[in-house]
Amino acid sequence: MGLAEEFQGVLFDMDGVLLDTMGAHVDAWLRAGADLGLSIDEHDIYLREGEKGEVSAKDFIKNAGLMLTKARVRTLLETKERYFAELARSPRVFPHAAAALATCRERGLRVALVTGTSRAEWESIFPAELKALLDASVCGDEVLHGKPNPEPYMTAARLVRLQPRQCVAVENAPYGIRSAKGAGCRVLAVRSYLSDDDLGQADEIVDGLAEFVGLL
Repeated sequence: MGLAEEFQGVLFDMDGVLLDTMGAHVDAWLRAGADLGLSIDEHDIYLREGEKGEVSAKDFIKNAGLMLTKARVRTLLETKERYFAELARSPRVFPHAAAALATCRERGLRVALVTGTSRAEWESIFPAELKALLDASVCGDEVLHGKPNPEPYMTAARLVRLQPRQCVAVENAPYGIRSAKGAGCRVLAVRSYLSDDDLGQADEIVDGLAEFVGLL
């Protein structure tokens, strides 16, 4: 039985699943950290993919041994977002991203996007032709608790009028996998930036979106 017969909705992460933007996120965090005199571990950024930026900023500051203040968090986050806007003006769309979204729609599945990226950033970088294939989207600044909390995926399922257990989530990072699993979704992890060990909590790991389409 294919996924389209077993489920009614597909909830896609963005960074590392549909768009090749994580490199820009990583570079932006590293540059912003350097500007503030703090060192940020690159692998830690990848592991935190999907987390609300404010939460990441607080942890990066604490991990660097600096005093945590609202002003410092705001400065780090605003600097990171400024660098990201410069680095991700025309992000590469992963091969088969459009086909994956279109095939879901053709099979009668409801499609939503679930990202930790802010609405403003998402609007500026997400291609219009992909937006047209979505039924709903949930951005990081629109939920109280970001990934790995289940709230983002629970919200997306509600927006497409489904229960999370009726949905498949397509993720590529531990926080997103935990978020979707906690909500009650079936989770497929796409290999993009991290090892299978990092993706181990997913129900299944696939090489890319072409393989996902084959499962529909």
